[in-house]
Amino acid sequence: YRIGHVKGDSRIFRAVVYNKGAIVLHMLRRLVGDQAFFGGLRRFYNTWRFQKAGTDDFRQAMEQESGTDLGRFFEQWVLGEGLPHVTFTSRVEEHDGSGEAVLRFEQTGEVYDFPVTVTVEYLDNTSADTVVKVTDRVVEVRIPVKGKPRRIDVNRDQAALGVFR
Repeated sequence: YRIGHVKGDSRIFRAVVYNKGAIVLHMLRRLVGDQAFFGGLRRFYNTWRFQKAGTDDFRQAMEQESGTDLGRFFEQWVLGEGLPHVTFTSRVEEHDGSGEAVLRFEQTGEVYDFPVTVTVEYLDNTSADTVVKVTDRVVEVRIPVKGKPRRIDVNRDQAALGVFR
């Protein structure tokens, strides 16, 4: 509906409806978890099959299954047009022979809710992914590391929309 006034450029419709729609559903799944996401899909289907339903109905089904207020997520990702601007930093700390990576996300401008993958690449060419739920202006998490990291990347899998620095 919001892009119905655009004429003669099917790329815009495809980008917004299909590409953005797919990544937003993927982010929602990673934000609420598989059990709540698929439970929400079943609830939505069972409640609304053969009837007219809208975005708010889908949101309510997801909120009921996840026990989470998803108003801001839907307002920004489904109805909104912007992207989060995120500064990502990391450092490794060692304590008593074991290490942990300290991951810090700081959003400038509007605060978004989104999950993002952090990839720790080790000197032995192995890597490990961790999904971090960013739901505040500043989020700092600590994750164990199994050796000396070569590098720590954010959103390498490009599974989150946003501008990461």
